Amino acid sequence: MAASEPDSGHRVAFGDEARLPDRESPNPAPTGASVAAGTTIAVTGAHSGSGLSRVLGRTFESLRSRDFLFLWFGMISGMSGTQMQFFARGVLVFVITDENFLLTGIVGVGFGPAMLIGSVVAPVVSIRMEGRFMIQLVQVGQVVLAGAIAVLLLTGTLIWQHMLIASIIQGGLFSFMMPVRQVMIPKMVGTELMSNAMSLNAAAMSLTAMAAPAIGGVLYWQFGPEGVYLVVAGLNVLAVIVTGMISKFPPNPNAPRRSVLASWTEGFRHVATRGTLMQVMVFSGIAALLTMPFRMMLPPIAIDIYGASEVETGLLVGVVGVGSLVGALGIANLRRGQRRGLILLASSLISGVAFVLFASLPIYWIGLVLMIPVGFAEVGRFALGQALSMELTDDEHRAHVASLFMMSFSVVALGMLPLGIAMQAFGAETAMLGLGILLLASGFFFVATMKGLRRYG
Repeated sequence: MAASEPDSGHRVAFGDEARLPDRESPNPAPTGASVAAGTTIAVTGAHSGSGLSRVLGRTFESLRSRDFLFLWFGMISGMSGTQMQFFARGVLVFVITDENFLLTGIVGVGFGPAMLIGSVVAPVVSIRMEGRFMIQLVQVGQVVLAGAIAVLLLTGTLIWQHMLIASIIQGGLFSFMMPVRQVMIPKMVGTELMSNAMSLNAAAMSLTAMAAPAIGGVLYWQFGPEGVYLVVAGLNVLAVIVTGMISKFPPNPNAPRRSVLASWTEGFRHVATRGTLMQVMVFSGIAALLTMPFRMMLPPIAIDIYGASEVETGLLVGVVGVGSLVGALGIANLRRGQRRGLILLASSLISGVAFVLFASLPIYWIGLVLMIPVGFAEVGRFALGQALSMELTDDEHRAHVASLFMMSFSVVALGMLPLGIAMQAFGAETAMLGLGILLLASGFFFVATMKGLRRYG
């Protein structure tokens, strides 16, 4: 297939019930795009129409789109490298700073300002650039970044300030990835399958979060951090290649051309005038602020509380991915009318309970078990938050809403600094207990006050 315009005709069907997306989708291919003759690859079970076939068909429905399939595989490769890098960076900085929580937190915070600044510009850029090229540009940046860290490690010249600079650059790169994906995905699968597609994205991220840190821990143990970073560079090279197999997604020539200021003024107006959308964004931002710093700081937390080795730390991080994967596949089966807003709100309560128990019972195997609900709640917030926000947004404003989600990640970076300070002053267990109590209080408050989101199906 020539890499040209989006080809909604190429589908992968699961089971006899597989069907092509509605041609009257409110998110058609970009103006001027031609649709090639459709081809269908049928993947059927031994018993057509069986229960398993129906479940698989519903769970993986969005993967019938050839373009989304390759976008998904490219994301798996790139996120595998990213998860390994997050793990290696946390351990490496903690070691080279003589186990300093504050400096480890500062390095983690580094990506926040760059992500925040990049998120301001990203929506304007994403509607003016060809989508596939923009994604590949970010992936190439990841290759260069990982390769540079590996060279510094091999030459024995790495200092923690280098890791801070790398964190800042990575934040800038990430800010451009999500908006362009969110613009492309509805054109690939249609609005009715957006929740399914977002959940499958989350499942892919969960799969990498489950496997990559554990693999990274083994690589770190056997080959050192330089070995991990060389593998990270290779995985991102593979991501560039796989992403190149999807069709081109040229910008919509009819999209409004606004300045950055005018564009964001319109974007904020759009969110502010839609009550349920505003609730989704506020909840997602605050929940991310209170939960994600724990995930980013988990390697040094595990070392401090359990005295965990690199392999044990990688396993702990990987079990979070188990819970995330289970949650993502379950959420992929949800459709409109199934109380998805209430499930989103409940995710913060689940995290709060898990954090309190994690701090109160500092035993390694109990921590492993508790990482499952932590991962489940995390993916519930991430996948459902994105899906509901995209459903409640029209095509014109989708990139802005996606960038607001990226800004919530920069808020996560801001949350890492006070968590690092609290752990440095009071220890990891006390800091995590306080964080869990705060999360539970805010969770009950949101459930009680966000009636529109609570009732949204």
